[in-house]
Amino acid sequence: MSSFAFIDLNDRSRSDLERTLTGWWQEVLGIEHVHADHDFFSLGGDALLGGRLLAKVKERYGIDLAAPSLFDARTVGRMADLIQLKQASAEDWSIVPIRSQGTRPPLFLIHGVGGNVLGFFGLVKRLQLDQPVYGIQAQALQRNAPTLLQLKDMAAYYIRELRRVQPHGPYRFLGLSFGGLVAYEMAQQLRASGEVVGLLGMLDTWQPSYMRRLPNRGPLHLRIYNRLHLVYLHTRKLGVASKLAYLKNRLKSRWLRMIYSISATRGRVDITSTMKSIRDINLVAAMNYQVLPYEGRVTLFRATGEDDWRLPEDLGWRETAADGVEIFPIPGDHGQVLAEPSVSILAQKLTECLDQSEQRVEIIL
Repeated sequence: MSSFAFIDLNDRSRSDLERTLTGWWQEVLGIEHVHADHDFFSLGGDALLGGRLLAKVKERYGIDLAAPSLFDARTVGRMADLIQLKQASAEDWSIVPIRSQGTRPPLFLIHGVGGNVLGFFGLVKRLQLDQPVYGIQAQALQRNAPTLLQLKDMAAYYIRELRRVQPHGPYRFLGLSFGGLVAYEMAQQLRASGEVVGLLGMLDTWQPSYMRRLPNRGPLHLRIYNRLHLVYLHTRKLGVASKLAYLKNRLKSRWLRMIYSISATRGRVDITSTMKSIRDINLVAAMNYQVLPYEGRVTLFRATGEDDWRLPEDLGWRETAADGVEIFPIPGDHGQVLAEPSVSILAQKLTECLDQSEQRVEIIL
C-alpha cells in the first residue's frame, strides 16, 4: 500500500469539511441557510465574493484553487469534492484514493478527455459503502513528469502506479469516454503479463478504429457549414472580446494538436506548462491509438440519448472483443451520464456488474 493519507467521501473528515465550507458560504454571502447543493452564483455570489471564499480555502487547507474552479465547484458539495481531490493528489500521483475502505476488490475509475476525476464523485457516493474506489487522473497533470503522448505509454504508466495500490489482479476498470480506451489498453497489457481482468468497463466510449472508417454525413460544403454553425451557436451570446477569445482558443487548440501529433513519435517529451493542454494531449493520443483484438469481454455503458446515424449499439467494439460486448443502456446524452437521473441508474448497473465479475473470477481462480 502507498504512504499517502487517504481522504474518504464517507468519513468524519468529509462532514467536518462540508460544515466548515457551509459556514464560510454563509459568512461570505451574508445569508443564514446554505444547503450542500445550493449554487454559489444563484445565491448572489460573484467573482469578488468568490475570491474571499477561495482565500479562506487556501489559508485553512493550503490549497490554491484558481478562480475558474468556482464554476466547476459552485456548490458546497462540489467544492468539498475538489478540495479532497487536491489533497489526495498532493504527492503528484495519478492514483487518487476516493474511497479506500471496504472489503471488496478495488474499482479503478479512469479519467475522461479532460483529465481529472472530479466528475466521478457523485457516482462513488451511490456505490456500496464497502466498495473501495480509486480514480486515475491524467499523467499530464503532474507538474514534474514528462508528458506522455502515446496511449500505450499512458496505460503502462498507470499500471505501474496502480500496482502500488493493488499488486495483482483481478483488476476492475471503468473508463469515461477517452478513459475507456485507456482501460482497454491497460487490460491488454495486464492480460499479456498474466494478470486477470475482472471487469473492463467503458462509459460511452467509441471504438476509434471503427469510427475512422465510417463515412461523413453529407458533402464537404455542408460539413463546413455545420462546423461554422456550431461555432456560431457557441459564440452568438458573447461580446466581441469573448468571441475573439473563443476563436483564439480554438486556433490554439488546433495548433497544439498538430505539435503533439508530431511529438508523439518521440514518446516521452518535455512540454512546458504554457504549451500543455490536457484535453488536446488526450485527443491526440486517442486519434493515434490502434485498437488490437482483445481476448476478453467489454462491458459498455452506453448513453441512449446520442443521435448519430453512424453509431451501432455496441459503438464498434464487437469487432475487437473476442468474448463479446455486454451493453447496458444509460438514459441521457454523452454529457449527462454522470448526472442525475443517469448516474443513479449507472451506479445500480455498475454494482450488478461488479458483483457478477467477482462471481466469474471465483470460477476462473
